[in-house]
Amino acid sequence: MLSDYPHSASSPQTRSSNSGFTLIELLMVIAVIMVLAGITFGISRGVQNAQARAAAKAELAVIAQALEGFKSTYGDYPWVTGDPTTPANAEKLLLALTGFAILERDSTSGNVTLEEVNSDGARKSFLDPTKLSLSQDFGNPTNAAALAGIYFTDPWGNPYAYVYAKSSTTATWENFGYVLFSEGADSNSSLGSIATDGIIDQDHREADANIDNIYTGE
Repeated sequence: MLSDYPHSASSPQTRSSNSGFTLIELLMVIAVIMVLAGITFGISRGVQNAQARAAAKAELAVIAQALEGFKSTYGDYPWVTGDPTTPANAEKLLLALTGFAILERDSTSGNVTLEEVNSDGARKSFLDPTKLSLSQDFGNPTNAAALAGIYFTDPWGNPYAYVYAKSSTTATWENFGYVLFSEGADSNSSLGSIATDGIIDQDHREADANIDNIYTGE
């Protein structure tokens, strides 16, 4: 009788249950892929951020060297006051370091101010602006007006912050030099009294808005 012989092949139901992936297995595979993708993305972002910070430090070093050249020529750093993170301050910094603004002392009051030079003439540039990141193409300017809206930018597209509020009419600036920094990846900073006294203390550095700031010389 047929029933006396053992079955030599598996039933259709058995074959069906052993083929392909179950829903749980598919979900597990998708979960593993998502975890690996997240790790890869995190590593990639970390590498990009490290490269951006390194680039910012290198550009800050170039600007700092140019500032020393400006001081050697005119006896002091470019006097630029106000909020250091604004494009307005950054524009004045570029004008000074490319020779389209100089320090001048008023013969009557004795006050020193940063004055625009409206002639290409024999201007003295302290760096090559085309070697740094800029908000716009530098072009071939012949006067200060041609550089309106152009300033040095960090790897995140923000102006490098600069302020030097030392003045013969005020006595609040306590820093021996200028303040120059990048706001970092978060494009944010909490200035406190920096714009008036130039002091960057540890509390300032550790503030949430400042913790990723990159300061010249660091």
